[in-house]
Amino acid sequence: MPLFRKINCEKGWGGIWKITETFDELCDMLPHSACYREHAFHFAAERRRLEYVAVRLLIFTLTGEELQVEYLPSGRPFLRDRRLQLSISHTFGYAAVLFSEEYEAGLDIEVFSERIVKLKERLIGPEEAAETTYEILLHWSAKEAVFKILDEEGIDFRKNLTVQNLSCPAMPDHTEAKGDFSLYYHLSDGKTGTFPVHYETTADFVLTYAFRKL
Repeated sequence: MPLFRKINCEKGWGGIWKITETFDELCDMLPHSACYREHAFHFAAERRRLEYVAVRLLIFTLTGEELQVEYLPSGRPFLRDRRLQLSISHTFGYAAVLFSEEYEAGLDIEVFSERIVKLKERLIGPEEAAETTYEILLHWSAKEAVFKILDEEGIDFRKNLTVQNLSCPAMPDHTEAKGDFSLYYHLSDGKTGTFPVHYETTADFVLTYAFRKL
């Protein structure tokens, strides 16, 4: 389908693509489709091939250019020309990207699933409160988004990242919601700080993003 949703905020912009197309249909929407087909088959799984092409198509749709994505040794993506900061995320059936000119960006999207409840003890620290599936997903997603900005090894989501000031409805009927909260980090090397995190929820997914001044 076309661009599913745009992300617009003071510090950056981006969008979400809902992946309903086949691999060939996604490739055919890009100018140099043969190149993307070739590179995508480095991935064994069909889902990963779809996500790879959907991300490139989303970047092309939002910028009007085929900007080249490269990766640091840590796996963090960046644009070859360094003109914009970039963050990428994908989950079952969705791809998302976030750009910024003046800030490092961290973006995460997670599809709604009750399976996350089983991981609660690995994600939620003693100072955090998360009972509903949405609350657990928001904690996880926010920590993923900030982790991408920090880009450091050895970060324990439960011990080193703490969600603060999160107040969201239980949303038993999966209604949409938006809001902001804080994420405090306290790393083993003594670094500390706080990120403002924005969230959006739908019946299908939670989305979080954060920024840090370059």
